[in-house]
Amino acid sequence: MPSPILPGGYCASACGIAEHACDGACIATARVGEVCAARCATDDDCRVDEGYVCDRQWHACLVPNFAAVVPAAGCPSTNGRDLAFGPAETWSTANAPGLYQVGPSAVISDDGSVTAMFMARSGNREGSALAISRSDGAIDVPFKSQRANHEAPWLARDRKGTLYAAWLGYDTHELGQEIGLARSTDRGATWSSPVAVHDPADCEDGERDCLGKPMLAIGDALYVLYGTRRGGLHVRASLDGGATFSAPVTALVGDHGTATVGPDGTLHVVTISGSPLGAFGSAMQRIEYTASTDHAATFAKSVAVSADEEVLPYYFANPAIAVDAKRKLVHVVYVRGGRDGRWDLVLATSKDRGATWTRTRLAGDGCAIHMAPSVALDDKTGTLHVAYYDNEGGAGRFVHASCTPGRKAMQCVQHGAISSAPFAAFSTVRHAPTWLGDYESLVVDTKRRTLHAVWTQPVLDEGVVKSRIFHAQAPLPK
Repeated sequence: MPSPILPGGYCASACGIAEHACDGACIATARVGEVCAARCATDDDCRVDEGYVCDRQWHACLVPNFAAVVPAAGCPSTNGRDLAFGPAETWSTANAPGLYQVGPSAVISDDGSVTAMFMARSGNREGSALAISRSDGAIDVPFKSQRANHEAPWLARDRKGTLYAAWLGYDTHELGQEIGLARSTDRGATWSSPVAVHDPADCEDGERDCLGKPMLAIGDALYVLYGTRRGGLHVRASLDGGATFSAPVTALVGDHGTATVGPDGTLHVVTISGSPLGAFGSAMQRIEYTASTDHAATFAKSVAVSADEEVLPYYFANPAIAVDAKRKLVHVVYVRGGRDGRWDLVLATSKDRGATWTRTRLAGDGCAIHMAPSVALDDKTGTLHVAYYDNEGGAGRFVHASCTPGRKAMQCVQHGAISSAPFAAFSTVRHAPTWLGDYESLVVDTKRRTLHAVWTQPVLDEGVVKSRIFHAQAPLPK
C-alpha cells in the first residue's frame, strides 16, 4: 500500500465484510476504510526508525494518527428516547444499490413530502452510487449520471419548489472528476440530466482528488460551494436557476462545513480550517465564519468561531450553521475533542453579524463521543434544533437536543434518542460498511409544524452489520 502517510510503504490490504480475510489486525481508518495491518505487542515489533509504533488501541504497527479513534465507553445516559418522535422508518434496504448506504441529505417539498439522497457504496474505495428515498414510499431508487462513482450528495429547494441536487462525481480518483448538478420539478420523482458546475480550471484530468465534496445554498440565488485541492472553498453563484454560474471566488481556507442564506439574501458560510493530519483532534485547527452580501462576488474577512487552542477533530466534525433573522442571531454548532474519544458539542452564537461569538457546551459528559451535528431553526419560536451521534450509555444512537433564546444566552436541553433502537455498531471508521457518514439531515417544516430527521444507522442484516438510512418525525409546538 504506497501512501505519503505510510513511510517506506506498507504491505497491507483491505479487510472487513466487503473485502478480504485478514491474518493481522483489521483496523478502522478515516481515509481508506478497514485495513489489514501487522499485529504487534510492543514498539519493538514495528519499524520504529521509520516512524511506526504499536498502536495501543488497535495492537497494530501504525504511524501515529493513521487509525480511527475508539470512542470512549460512555457514561450511563441521562435520557432515553425522545418520545416526541414517531417510530424510526427504514429508508434503505438490501435492495438499494451497493452494500451499504450512508450520508443522507434531505429536503421538504412544497406539499410537505420529504426527499433524501444518499450514497450507496460497494467497497472501501471506488464503487459508490447514489440513491433516493421519499416519504411517499418510494425508496432505494437509483440515481445515475455519466460518471462511474458518486459521493457526498447535497439537496436544496428554491422558493418555486424546484429541488436541486449536487454531488462529487468521478470515474477514477484521477479521471472524470466533477461537481454534478441536477434539478427536479416534481418533488424528487424525476431529475434533469446532470451537468458539471465546477470551474474546469479547478480540476484537470490526471490530478488526483482535485475536487472536494459540494454544498448548496439557496436564496435569491443558487450557490454551489466545493473544495479544491488548489486552495480553499470555492463558491459560484447562479441567478438563472443553474443555467449559468459566476466565476469561482474563494470564501474560506477550509472546505468542510455548511452554508445557508438569510432572508435578506446574505450567504453565511462556516468551515473547519484544518486537514486530515488533524483527523481526530488538533489544536492547530479552528472553526471559521464568513459572509457575502453581493451574490458571492466578495466575502468578508474570516472570523474565528472556536476559541484559541481548542482541540478540534477534522472528521465527523463539520460545523453546522443557522441564521435567526428575527432575533438577529447566527448560530454555529461544532465538535471539540481529541484522540481520547471524549468529544463535546459546542454552541457558538453571534449577536453582531458574526463579529464576536459566545460559546457554551451543548452536549458532552466527559466520557462519551458526540459528533456530526446537524441543525435546523424553527423561525417561529427561535428554537435551534440539533441532531447528532453519541454513545452515551455505551451504544450508538442518533440524538435530538434543542436550544431556545434566553434572557442572556441560549438555553439547551438534550431530549434523547431519535433512533428507535441502539446501533448495531458505533465507530469512527470511514469508507467502510459501518460508516456513519459525514452528514445527516434535520429539517423543519414550518408550515406543517413538523421536524424531520434522516440519518445513517448500522443494523444487523442477515448476520452482518451494515449501515442503512432511517427517517423519523416529530410535531412542533403550534
